[in-house]
Amino acid sequence: MRMRAGGAALVVAAMIALTACSGTQQVTVDAGHLSGTVPVGGELVVDLGEVSSGVGDGWLLVEAPDPKVLGEPSEKFESEAAKPAPGSSSVMTVTFPAVGKGETTLTYEYRFRGEVPEDPADQQTLTFDITVR
Repeated sequence: MRMRAGGAALVVAAMIALTACSGTQQVTVDAGHLSGTVPVGGELVVDLGEVSSGVGDGWLLVEAPDPKVLGEPSEKFESEAAKPAPGSSSVMTVTFPAVGKGETTLTYEYRFRGEVPEDPADQQTLTFDITVR
């Protein structure tokens, strides 16, 4: 009986260790996938694609998500080049922690030099529907 209980405790300890090593679950949404489901405690990653922030190219969050569902975002700009040239493009991602169960939306609008482009062909809006379970 003691060996079975000890074995079960070992299995449970191993499962906890593996879960701890796996890190936070991330779910990514982008222009091709405008909805996603994230577990509470996970992270939503919004991939906004390539931007050239040096010339004023970027995305602005114009409709924030419910703060009871998604927490404060953190933006990241990554270049594939080891030493990116000034003004070169980078991939913009925004990460939100999933803080509570619920449904919410968030909307990004494309901006050039801080303004919505005048040409309707250049105007873009992305609205993401997010569920946290």
